[in-house]
Amino acid sequence: DILLTWESIRGQIPDKIQSLEKSINQKQTALEDETNFIRSCELNSEIGELASIINDLWIWYRTNEEISKKVHG
Repeated sequence: DILLTWESIRGQIPDKIQSLEKSINQKQTALEDETNFIRSCELNSEIGELASIINDLWIWYRTNEEISKKVHG
C-alpha cells in the first residue's frame, strides 16, 4: 500500500515541476521590467527558492525509480 501511495505521489512530480517552472518564468518576466532594486532582489530570491524545490523534486523522482520498478515488476 505504501509503495502504491508513493507511486501516485511520484506520478504527480512532473506536473508540479512544470507548474513551478511556469512560476519561475513569470517571475523572470517581471524581473526584466522591475526597476525597484529591493523588489528585484525579492524576485531573484523567489526564483532561487523555486529552482531549489524543482531540484529537490527531480532528486526524489529519480532516486526512487528503482522502487517504482519493483512495484510494477
